Amino acid sequence: MSHAHRHCWAGSSPTVDDVPAIQSAIKSCSSGTIVIPSGKTYYINSQLSFAGCQGCHFQLNGQLFVSTDFNYWNNKGQIISISGINGATISGAGTINGNGQASWDYIVSNTSYKRPYLIRVENSSGITMTGITLKDAPMFHVVTSGNSKNIKYSGMTLHSVSSSSNVAHNTDGFDIGPASYVSVENTQVTNDDDCVVLKPGASYVTVSGVTCTGSHGLSVGSLAGGAASNDVVTNSIFKSCTMKGSSKAAGIKYWPGGSSHGTGMVSNVTWEDIVCDSCDYAIQIATCYESTADQCSASPSTGKIQDVTFSGFSGTTSGHYKSVVANLDCSKGGTCGITVDGFTVKSPDGVDKMLCANTPSNIGVACSSGASG
Repeated sequence: MSHAHRHCWAGSSPTVDDVPAIQSAIKSCSSGTIVIPSGKTYYINSQLSFAGCQGCHFQLNGQLFVSTDFNYWNNKGQIISISGINGATISGAGTINGNGQASWDYIVSNTSYKRPYLIRVENSSGITMTGITLKDAPMFHVVTSGNSKNIKYSGMTLHSVSSSSNVAHNTDGFDIGPASYVSVENTQVTNDDDCVVLKPGASYVTVSGVTCTGSHGLSVGSLAGGAASNDVVTNSIFKSCTMKGSSKAAGIKYWPGGSSHGTGMVSNVTWEDIVCDSCDYAIQIATCYESTADQCSASPSTGKIQDVTFSGFSGTTSGHYKSVVANLDCSKGGTCGITVDGFTVKSPDGVDKMLCANTPSNIGVACSSGASG
């Protein structure tokens, strides 16, 4: 076993970029173990690529600390790139600190700044990430795309919360798709956007034992945003998750139809045994995403929803929408093959109203009119 914590990268000065030394250690130890020792900080002042890793084990016990050089990071895509890699393990009790507070503050007055994702796994297979903490991601924490497959995330902690009056915008936990056979297990996510989201091309994704705090939920979408797009999400399950103070626990987001948008299909996707701890909505289906009612009335979403199940939802809503516990706004231009069973989520006033539009008559729960979104 090769330990690559050589004296030449003791990680002592923020002005010294430790990335070249880390990358050379990965290349020279392509199937061995690279150790970031406990108590040491290594400075990530440029993009860190896992190029050359072939079954390598990156043992992160210390800290990787990302610079806030806006000129450098603007439009770079991601900070850590795992691209075209077959076989890699990243594990340990260490932390990747994305130093995101600076970005969340900066974008308020510098709206054109394109923040990097913290980690992107693309066109890769056999990647395992376990135990590590991701802190203060400038933007999304972990993106899994490029038709990656056989990817496992477990026992991780993701935590991005602003300490200023500026929100930690777009700090999605896990964005998955296009990718297949991806699992997220026994992980804690505290952020200010989607917790785990299935993007176009996601299939065979399993999300279990995840606790999401302050998030926008366990989501599918948004879908059909691009002109002539046909966005498909299929064969996936969210189960045994706890949603604390989330704007929704579970949801599907479709853009409307029309020439500037596309269509899509969500099929065989299940949310099962989901606990709501003061969520604004337990379930939200939005088919007029980021659009006006007039736009959606003129060009309703043609997106299909089939074999979608919401099963075993319990707990409480926050009262943000008063008596409403769910808002299921399916489109008259699409399909709405959904069922709800074992739903016991309570609103603070005990009225527990579920708003529905264009839902099947046998949905499984009593519906009230007035759904929107």
